[in-house]
Amino acid sequence: MTNRANHFLQEFLSLFIRLTGIPWVIREIYARHKVTIINYHNPSPEVFEKHLALFKRCYSFVSIDQVFDALIKNNFSILPPKPLLITLDDGHIGNALLLGIIKKYDLPAVIYAVAGIVGTKHGFWFDKLAHHSQEMKILKNMPDAARRSWMEQHYKHKDKYEYDTPTALSIEQLKDFISIGCTIGSHTMFHPMLNRCDDKIGFSECIESRNCLVNALGTPVKHFALPNGNMDSRVKGWLDKSGYLTCRSITPGFLMEDGDALSLPCFGISDNAGSNKALLQVSGLWYIFKRMVGK
Repeated sequence: MTNRANHFLQEFLSLFIRLTGIPWVIREIYARHKVTIINYHNPSPEVFEKHLALFKRCYSFVSIDQVFDALIKNNFSILPPKPLLITLDDGHIGNALLLGIIKKYDLPAVIYAVAGIVGTKHGFWFDKLAHHSQEMKILKNMPDAARRSWMEQHYKHKDKYEYDTPTALSIEQLKDFISIGCTIGSHTMFHPMLNRCDDKIGFSECIESRNCLVNALGTPVKHFALPNGNMDSRVKGWLDKSGYLTCRSITPGFLMEDGDALSLPCFGISDNAGSNKALLQVSGLWYIFKRMVGK
């Protein structure tokens, strides 16, 4: 099946499920007083604006600081109904095209920046594997040192290798996002799988990324997102020791009043999702459907 045909099929299926009213029931009843957190990576401006127009009619946009404040007070009644926190991972250079849209919708988004790549010509290691999903899966499960060695041997990639053009936002662009009410969080220095790192590298990826962003931006960096969602007790200890207030995972679910600030759940939104699929993804139904069909 071609990508276009697959996209059409997914959108048709999503429309059918949307018309059953189940997403409405989840949003208006089950999740009304819970926090829904979603994340993107590098959506096009056209797709992103369509999604925001839809979400604005259905949800109340909230900031990460509002969510943290309600969480530590164990009181979500101070949040507006159907609170939605929107995040973007990595700090891709394409995110710069979203600035005007985010300003238009007064969206307090969080951009979790890979600190060793923003403001440089360093590259994301996973970009080399964009068309090699099976190899990507293998590398994500390797010990971190073995992954780095593999990337250097097979792709001539090192963390600080300088490419011809930047692949991430500049420091000035990050400041532009801050100026319109966004929050910049950390997403490590170079996006390793933290639970595959030894203690020295893992802790360094957490604390150095924070220090790097604080020094570059001149603003506090209090929030963190896990690369690939890989959490264990060591990682949580590094984050706590580094002084982060929150950590967003990729574990699907809604945030409850008694939730863990260092393990915020979220639903991933496909960067190219049609409006109906996006509505299913933000409701959690897409995740349930994928589990049912074993994908």
